[in-house]
Amino acid sequence: MKLLFYPQYPDKEYYSITHIINRLGYQVTRDLEASFDVAFLWSDVTELNCPHKLLDAADGKHIINQNCLNISKKHVEQLQYAVFGYGSFIDPLTHKGRCVEKPNANGVKGGRVIDTPIDSLDDSKVYQALIDSTVGDYQQEYRVPVIFGQLPIVYLVQQAVANDSLDDRVQKPPELLGTHKMFSYQEQVNITKFCQLIGLDFGELDIVRCSQSQRLFILDANKTPAGYGMLNYFSWHPQNKEVALDMLTETFDRAINKLLVDNSTSEFANPIGAHNL
Repeated sequence: MKLLFYPQYPDKEYYSITHIINRLGYQVTRDLEASFDVAFLWSDVTELNCPHKLLDAADGKHIINQNCLNISKKHVEQLQYAVFGYGSFIDPLTHKGRCVEKPNANGVKGGRVIDTPIDSLDDSKVYQALIDSTVGDYQQEYRVPVIFGQLPIVYLVQQAVANDSLDDRVQKPPELLGTHKMFSYQEQVNITKFCQLIGLDFGELDIVRCSQSQRLFILDANKTPAGYGMLNYFSWHPQNKEVALDMLTETFDRAINKLLVDNSTSEFANPIGAHNL
């Protein structure tokens, strides 16, 4: 199996796809003139267009994440509302109380808790309700890998409750959770519908559940995922990291081979967690 990555290449070890393709022994190339089986639109930016050179080189072959062109928080919020019927954004000019201010761009630090109302908007920022996902002494967040509509596993991330800055908080090692145990079937349907609308074939979502209403909120979509531990070696229990990578590898290999057999992404129509823990 040979994958083409373009316009960028996952050359950093913390990307989960790097571990997956190494485990599978897949060949990779960034040369548009080379032969390949499946292409991968890979660019670690918030918004882009699929390059014409890649479309021409693929010549009908599948391009992973071809339609995942905008993962800004504003676009994520629009699709969250379209799928779930509710969102997290507030109007900071009229809202009274605390809210979260974050950069609209994906993967950018600088999130903080602020008091509202404020005097003026910053177009480069988004303003979200302060969602209480606290259980015990920690705020809980789910990092959810998605591979062609499959949700093979969930990482539970527990961080110290935020005061003002959302960056560099104390974090427990991620725990591995079974998808069916964390999300109802309808919630899995909604999550995969969101991925379908945003064009995310392969990636990870950041999701929180409000402790009061039990509603789910998708806060971020990541199309060049590094996970919560592929980057931070000391934050994972080694055994859990190996189990997670085994599950991701198995799911990815099965999905890629299915593409080559029937050129289909029909798994989106029947979302299931691939594993129970």
